[in-house]
Amino acid sequence: MDDEVGKRRPGRPRNASADDAITDAVIELLTEVGFRGLTIDAVAQRAHVGKATIYRRWPGKEQLVLDALTAGRLPLPEPDTGNLSDDLLAYYLPLADSEAQQGAVRLMPALAAEAAVDPEIATRLQAYVSDRRAPVASILQRAQERGEVSDNVDIELVVDLLTGAIMYRLYFSGATVDEDVIRRLLQGVLLAIDADGALG
Repeated sequence: MDDEVGKRRPGRPRNASADDAITDAVIELLTEVGFRGLTIDAVAQRAHVGKATIYRRWPGKEQLVLDALTAGRLPLPEPDTGNLSDDLLAYYLPLADSEAQQGAVRLMPALAAEAAVDPEIATRLQAYVSDRRAPVASILQRAQERGEVSDNVDIELVVDLLTGAIMYRLYFSGATVDEDVIRRLLQGVLLAIDADGALG
Protein backbone atom coordinates (compact mmCIF):
# COMPACT_ATOMS: atom_id res chain seq x y z
CA MET A 1 0.00 0.00 0.00
CA ASP A 2 2.77 2.42 0.94
CA ASP A 3 4.56 1.57 -2.30
CA GLU A 4 1.46 2.44 -4.32
CA VAL A 5 1.13 5.77 -2.57
CA GLY A 6 4.79 6.47 -3.19
CA LYS A 7 4.37 5.89 -6.90
CA ARG A 8 1.55 8.39 -7.30
CA ARG A 9 2.40 11.66 -8.98
CA PRO A 10 2.02 14.72 -6.76
CA GLY A 11 -1.01 16.95 -7.14
CA ARG A 12 -4.48 16.20 -8.36
CA PRO A 13 -4.88 14.17 -11.57
CA ARG A 14 -5.98 16.03 -14.67
CA ASN A 15 -9.70 16.17 -15.20
CA ALA A 16 -10.59 15.16 -18.76
CA SER A 17 -13.94 16.95 -18.60
CA ALA A 18 -12.18 20.16 -17.57
CA ASP A 19 -9.75 19.78 -20.49
CA ASP A 20 -12.69 19.35 -22.86
CA ALA A 21 -14.50 22.36 -21.44
CA ILE A 22 -11.39 24.51 -21.76
CA THR A 23 -10.59 23.57 -25.34
CA ASP A 24 -14.24 23.94 -26.37
CA ALA A 25 -14.25 27.41 -24.81
CA VAL A 26 -11.09 28.34 -26.72
CA ILE A 27 -12.62 27.36 -30.06
CA GLU A 28 -15.80 29.29 -29.32
CA LEU A 29 -13.91 32.40 -28.29
CA LEU A 30 -11.53 32.25 -31.24
CA THR A 31 -14.44 32.41 -33.66
CA GLU A 32 -16.04 35.23 -31.66
CA VAL A 33 -13.13 37.51 -30.77
CA GLY A 34 -10.05 36.14 -32.57
CA PHE A 35 -6.62 35.37 -31.17
CA ARG A 36 -5.80 38.85 -29.87
CA GLY A 37 -9.16 39.21 -28.18
CA LEU A 38 -8.90 35.85 -26.45
CA THR A 39 -7.81 36.00 -22.80
CA ILE A 40 -7.23 33.35 -20.16
CA ASP A 41 -9.85 35.14 -18.02
CA ALA A 42 -12.43 34.76 -20.77
CA VAL A 43 -11.56 31.10 -21.33
CA ALA A 44 -11.84 30.37 -17.61
CA GLN A 45 -15.20 32.09 -17.40
CA ARG A 46 -16.58 30.33 -20.48
CA ALA A 47 -15.30 26.91 -19.34
CA HIS A 48 -16.41 27.45 -15.71
CA VAL A 49 -12.97 26.71 -14.33
CA GLY A 50 -10.43 28.69 -12.37
CA LYS A 51 -7.50 30.37 -14.12
CA ALA A 52 -5.15 28.21 -12.04
CA THR A 53 -6.68 25.12 -13.67
CA ILE A 54 -5.70 26.47 -17.08
CA TYR A 55 -2.21 27.59 -16.09
CA ARG A 56 -1.46 24.17 -14.58
CA ARG A 57 -1.99 22.72 -18.04
CA TRP A 58 -0.74 25.42 -20.42
CA PRO A 59 1.98 28.05 -19.87
CA GLY A 60 0.35 30.63 -22.15
CA LYS A 61 -2.47 31.25 -24.55
CA GLU A 62 -0.43 30.42 -27.66
CA GLN A 63 0.08 26.83 -26.51
CA LEU A 64 -3.52 26.69 -25.33
CA VAL A 65 -4.83 27.80 -28.72
CA LEU A 66 -2.68 25.34 -30.64
CA ASP A 67 -3.73 22.48 -28.37
CA ALA A 68 -7.36 23.41 -28.91
CA LEU A 69 -6.88 23.57 -32.67
CA THR A 70 -5.24 20.14 -32.77
CA ALA A 71 -7.77 18.53 -30.42
CA GLY A 72 -10.10 17.69 -33.28
CA ARG A 73 -12.83 20.15 -32.31
CA LEU A 74 -12.71 22.12 -35.55
CA PRO A 75 -14.53 20.30 -38.32
CA LEU A 76 -12.22 18.53 -40.76
CA PRO A 77 -14.31 17.32 -43.69
CA GLU A 78 -13.15 14.27 -45.62
CA PRO A 79 -15.63 14.02 -48.51
CA ASP A 80 -15.52 10.93 -50.68
CA THR A 81 -18.33 11.10 -53.26
CA GLY A 82 -16.43 9.25 -55.95
CA ASN A 83 -16.09 12.43 -58.01
CA LEU A 84 -13.15 14.83 -57.78
CA SER A 85 -15.07 18.02 -58.46
CA ASP A 86 -17.78 17.19 -55.92
CA ASP A 87 -15.22 16.21 -53.29
CA LEU A 88 -13.26 19.45 -53.68
CA LEU A 89 -16.42 21.54 -53.62
CA ALA A 90 -17.52 19.81 -50.43
CA TYR A 91 -14.17 20.57 -48.83
CA TYR A 92 -13.67 24.16 -49.98
CA LEU A 93 -17.17 25.66 -50.12
CA PRO A 94 -17.40 26.01 -46.31
CA LEU A 95 -14.54 28.52 -46.66
CA ALA A 96 -17.00 30.85 -48.38
CA ASP A 97 -18.87 31.24 -45.08
CA SER A 98 -18.36 34.76 -43.77
CA GLU A 99 -18.17 33.73 -40.12
CA ALA A 100 -15.53 31.10 -40.88
CA GLN A 101 -13.55 33.70 -42.81
CA GLN A 102 -13.70 36.22 -39.98
CA GLY A 103 -12.37 33.62 -37.54
CA ALA A 104 -9.56 32.61 -39.88
CA VAL A 105 -8.55 36.19 -40.67
CA ARG A 106 -8.34 37.03 -36.96
CA LEU A 107 -6.59 33.86 -35.92
CA MET A 108 -4.08 32.62 -38.48
CA PRO A 109 -2.03 35.79 -39.05
CA ALA A 110 -1.68 36.21 -35.29
CA LEU A 111 -0.51 32.62 -34.88
CA ALA A 112 1.87 33.01 -37.81
CA ALA A 113 3.38 36.08 -36.14
CA GLU A 114 3.89 34.13 -32.91
CA ALA A 115 5.38 31.21 -34.88
CA ALA A 116 7.96 33.54 -36.42
CA VAL A 117 9.56 34.11 -33.00
CA ASP A 118 8.70 30.88 -31.17
CA PRO A 119 10.05 27.61 -32.66
CA GLU A 120 7.70 25.46 -30.57
CA ILE A 121 4.65 27.31 -31.80
CA ALA A 122 6.03 27.17 -35.35
CA THR A 123 6.31 23.39 -35.13
CA ARG A 124 2.79 23.04 -33.73
CA LEU A 125 1.36 25.38 -36.35
CA GLN A 126 3.06 23.48 -39.15
CA ALA A 127 1.57 20.24 -37.82
CA TYR A 128 -1.87 21.85 -37.70
CA VAL A 129 -1.59 23.12 -41.27
CA SER A 130 -0.34 19.73 -42.41
CA ASP A 131 -3.38 18.06 -40.86
CA ARG A 132 -5.69 20.47 -42.69
CA ARG A 133 -3.98 19.75 -46.01
CA ALA A 134 -4.20 15.97 -45.66
CA PRO A 135 -7.86 15.53 -46.72
CA VAL A 136 -7.27 17.48 -49.94
CA ALA A 137 -4.25 15.36 -50.78
CA SER A 138 -6.32 12.24 -50.13
CA ILE A 139 -9.10 13.52 -52.40
CA LEU A 140 -6.58 14.09 -55.19
CA GLN A 141 -4.86 10.75 -54.67
CA ARG A 142 -8.18 8.90 -54.92
CA ALA A 143 -9.01 10.83 -58.08
CA GLN A 144 -5.62 9.92 -59.48
CA GLU A 145 -6.33 6.24 -58.80
CA ARG A 146 -9.68 6.59 -60.61
CA GLY A 147 -7.98 8.15 -63.60
CA GLU A 148 -9.46 11.63 -63.12
CA VAL A 149 -6.05 13.19 -62.55
CA SER A 150 -2.92 12.68 -64.61
CA ASP A 151 -0.44 10.25 -63.03
CA ASN A 152 2.45 12.72 -63.16
CA VAL A 153 0.63 15.58 -61.43
CA ASP A 154 2.36 16.92 -58.30
CA ILE A 155 -0.42 16.54 -55.73
CA GLU A 156 1.25 18.68 -53.07
CA LEU A 157 1.63 21.49 -55.60
CA VAL A 158 -2.07 21.24 -56.47
CA VAL A 159 -2.96 21.52 -52.78
CA ASP A 160 -0.75 24.63 -52.61
CA LEU A 161 -2.49 26.15 -55.63
CA LEU A 162 -5.98 25.54 -54.30
CA THR A 163 -5.49 26.50 -50.68
CA GLY A 164 -2.87 29.18 -51.33
CA ALA A 165 -5.10 31.14 -53.67
CA ILE A 166 -7.89 31.24 -51.10
CA MET A 167 -5.57 32.11 -48.22
CA TYR A 168 -3.93 34.91 -50.23
CA ARG A 169 -7.30 36.52 -50.84
CA LEU A 170 -8.33 36.18 -47.22
CA TYR A 171 -5.11 37.31 -45.54
CA PHE A 172 -3.44 39.73 -47.96
CA SER A 173 -5.47 41.11 -50.86
CA GLY A 174 -8.79 41.48 -49.08
CA ALA A 175 -10.54 40.23 -52.23
CA THR A 176 -13.80 38.32 -52.02
CA VAL A 177 -13.83 34.60 -51.37
CA ASP A 178 -17.36 33.46 -52.13
CA GLU A 179 -18.94 30.42 -53.73
CA ASP A 180 -18.44 31.77 -57.23
CA VAL A 181 -14.72 32.41 -56.66
CA ILE A 182 -14.20 28.92 -55.22
CA ARG A 183 -16.06 27.27 -58.10
CA ARG A 184 -14.03 29.21 -60.70
CA LEU A 185 -10.77 28.42 -58.90
CA LEU A 186 -11.57 24.72 -58.80
CA GLN A 187 -12.61 24.72 -62.43
CA GLY A 188 -9.32 26.28 -63.51
CA VAL A 189 -7.16 23.94 -61.46
CA LEU A 190 -9.13 20.87 -62.54
CA LEU A 191 -8.60 21.78 -66.17
CA ALA A 192 -4.87 22.05 -65.55
CA ILE A 193 -4.40 18.78 -63.74
CA ASP A 194 -6.43 16.91 -66.35
CA ALA A 195 -4.17 18.17 -69.16
CA ASP A 196 -1.71 15.26 -69.20
CA GLY A 197 0.55 16.45 -66.45
CA ALA A 198 0.43 20.19 -66.94
CA LEU A 199 1.34 20.50 -63.26
CA GLY A 200 3.53 17.41 -63.06
